[in-house]
Amino acid sequence: MELEHRSHEHPLFVYEAKKGDANLSDLCQGCEKAILGSAYKCKEQQCSFSLHKKCAELPEDFKHPLHPQHALYLFINQPYPSGCICNVCREIRNKFIYHCAYCQFDCCASCASEEERKIEHKSHKHPLDLMQRPALFHCDGCGTEGKDSSYLCTDCSFWIHRNCASLPSNVKRVDHNHPLTLSYSLSHEYSKSEVKCNICAGKVRSPYWVYRCSKCKYFAHVKCATSKTEPARK
Repeated sequence: MELEHRSHEHPLFVYEAKKGDANLSDLCQGCEKAILGSAYKCKEQQCSFSLHKKCAELPEDFKHPLHPQHALYLFINQPYPSGCICNVCREIRNKFIYHCAYCQFDCCASCASEEERKIEHKSHKHPLDLMQRPALFHCDGCGTEGKDSSYLCTDCSFWIHRNCASLPSNVKRVDHNHPLTLSYSLSHEYSKSEVKCNICAGKVRSPYWVYRCSKCKYFAHVKCATSKTEPARK
């Protein structure tokens, strides 16, 4: 199946990107996230342009609950000279953006996606709803307070940052030889001992999430593991 999309000069073909064969350098040119699942890719061998299927099929305009007074229109090219901050997730975006010319309200492709407004997350037994307004809360994933975009369980008040909800299952750091795997709690064998983050040297607290190495006793806070912070000197 081929697609002619106004964001790209070449025809795109549909394909299925799986975790085992996904190229981490393949980023969606709509939402700027890694390509996984149904997607479109440029037919030209020398061109790496890719789009999630859901991003390729975004409507030309829609109304967001945070900005009901005007429709937002899809801009393939940014209406600003150097990117913008999404008014929903507060992240800097450089690709597709929904924009209101009257109010300068902006919504990125991820926030516009219906799929992201209610999610099933393997860290929790109930569905999570995307909060429509920023609120001060304590994240049950990383253990820090925040006012960022978030997901909330309306059944039991489980609450996590939106960024935590999209953490990768595995990360590779240049300062460690093995990949680190995301765990949603410390295993029982470590629950009664003091575990330190190998990056910042701070305490890893249960029941918060942690990245750990399955081959050695290496632990890291989720924020430390996904940052470019260098390990603290001993």
